[in-house]
Amino acid sequence: MDLSPATPPFAAIVFDMDGVVIDSEPIHDQSHRIIFGLHGLPVPAEAYPSFKGIPERKLFERVVSEFGSDEHDVDTLTVSKEETFLSLMPDMRLISGVLDFIRRAKGQRRLALTTSATSRYQRFAFDRFDLDDFFEVVVTAEDIRRHKPDPEPYLETTKRLGLATEACLVIEDSVNGVRSAHRAGCHVAGITTSFAAGELEEAGAHIVVDTFGELAEWLGMGKNGAPRTTG
Repeated sequence: MDLSPATPPFAAIVFDMDGVVIDSEPIHDQSHRIIFGLHGLPVPAEAYPSFKGIPERKLFERVVSEFGSDEHDVDTLTVSKEETFLSLMPDMRLISGVLDFIRRAKGQRRLALTTSATSRYQRFAFDRFDLDDFFEVVVTAEDIRRHKPDPEPYLETTKRLGLATEACLVIEDSVNGVRSAHRAGCHVAGITTSFAAGELEEAGAHIVVDTFGELAEWLGMGKNGAPRTTG
């Protein structure tokens, strides 16, 4: 499908949260290091990149399987990590350029948010950055049974919007997120805040941008560079 720079007829823009709206990955990494240390889990640093875009419970199931023992309880680790993460959230920042992009997009298209995070975490982020008025639909981990890369999160979001999946542009930063949106039938813009362009393209992103300024221009919202287009 030709997605050369032009104003596409998208009725809605759907945002992932971690790595797209909020710059949370450093705090996730810090929280994981704290929890792994407290619970004696020898997780090597090279494993951390593979945690991006994975729901916390699935992440700890994997960690316990690979690095833990029968003494490690997944539920306890998941709760402890969330508590640690929330305690560090006051240091969190928004992704560069996202708030201006959201404000401009709100006047042109319907906006939604789809995250693998819990509703508690999502609520904390929305309160901290005053985001409630922008998004008419929010889907969190509690709203679905199958997480990214399964298409269910984005199918649920488009269902709540009352729109066909092809009428929605999804913005994702992770390989699992791109796969989820692509499998749901949405158009996908990958942003390189967490993964390299090639990885996002291989996962199914229709376009890849480095900044929200590039995405804004492609959507006809401003001028600041041009995104890469893929087949």
